[in-house]
Amino acid sequence: MPISDLQQKFGWTDESWQGRLLKAADEGGVEGRGQNGQVSAAELESYLRAPTDAQFLTSTALQEQRAALDSKLAGGAKSVAVDAFDSPWQASVAKRADLLGGNADGQLSADELTAYINASKANQAKGTGTAADTQWVPDQQMATFQSRVAEVAGEMDPLRAVGGEGATPGLNLVKEYSRTLLDTDKNVPQFVSYLLSAADVKETPADVNRLNSTFVRDPELGNGAVTDSDYNNTGFDRGHMKAAEDSPTQAAMDESHYMSNIAPQHGNHNQQVWRTLERGVSELVKDTGGKAYIVTGNLFLDDKGKPLPPESIETTGAKDRKIAVPTHNFKTVLLELPNGNLTMFAYLVPNAKDGPSKKDQIVPLLEASRVPVDQLETLLGQDLYAQLPKDVQEKLEKDTSAAGAFQQASLYESATLLRAPPSA
Repeated sequence: MPISDLQQKFGWTDESWQGRLLKAADEGGVEGRGQNGQVSAAELESYLRAPTDAQFLTSTALQEQRAALDSKLAGGAKSVAVDAFDSPWQASVAKRADLLGGNADGQLSADELTAYINASKANQAKGTGTAADTQWVPDQQMATFQSRVAEVAGEMDPLRAVGGEGATPGLNLVKEYSRTLLDTDKNVPQFVSYLLSAADVKETPADVNRLNSTFVRDPELGNGAVTDSDYNNTGFDRGHMKAAEDSPTQAAMDESHYMSNIAPQHGNHNQQVWRTLERGVSELVKDTGGKAYIVTGNLFLDDKGKPLPPESIETTGAKDRKIAVPTHNFKTVLLELPNGNLTMFAYLVPNAKDGPSKKDQIVPLLEASRVPVDQLETLLGQDLYAQLPKDVQEKLEKDTSAAGAFQQASLYESATLLRAPPSA
């Protein structure tokens, strides 16, 4: 895809971090291809796996650099030569860290790397810089950036579902940290998709806090869209689809509080049942060191699991702007382990007014809410993981025995995730 076309479509200037990243990927994305003024999502992925120019580092890259330095210092050394790293891109990062975060003596210490990483995170917060700077880009932010490029270039990507016959039309919103398919008739998301990686969880700055964010109308939608006050005195919580705690930056946290990411949830369901599930998925990702492509949304079903007719759907909200109340919330997770193995699981959880508040009641409810992913896809009319080969989808999307069992000692038991990789 021509870089100039992407910049024109999304308003990315040459000086913006997006414009600089596209140029960096074009110059170093695919070995032997050479710079040609074009870039694809695949080329971005190639560049980010080995960012030899060290202009942009994802959370995964930061974790790999930390681990490489720890390995070199394992014998008790205080520092290591910057050219002692096995990977060229890690050596490049080490040189930058020694120069920008240290004393430029050709040696890298843990303190120098930490100072350098903190500076890259400060550059991320500012969102500006030059090729001389290093900017941290969280895995979650990069996944959405790649999703934008992939959609324009006609490539498949893990964050974008493919609508089939019977799919409900929706407004496609691509944010900085997630994608949303908004049901404008119901004023709630059909679903929200995003990446959660263990590296992001570990690299999230300590000062990222939901108490610093407030619920606001989505600035992309204008004055007719749902606003925070529409939920006042309704008896419903403002339920996050993308979990607020899955935010690697304060900007991501703020974005999670857009009302386009919110649906009405009963109090105990939101604060107890749904929160347990959110925390469980986050813990699972962190404990396994993997990354999860998560799709979370809303369904409106009768007692037989069939879609309700529009006239039977409960609504709440402002007098002139009704908000549909989902009967069920769902969450699907495609988890990729560090060794490349995949597992997939899904929950379809009743949005019940009398939902349980104690763990010994929540756990059985969630276990009983496990469903195959393809059941949800049928209800939505969407292929949620269209990027996977068909035979892999067949294997994973029908399986309800994948990891996800709750235990008393931990929200999730991750040891059961060890399984043979699916055939490609």
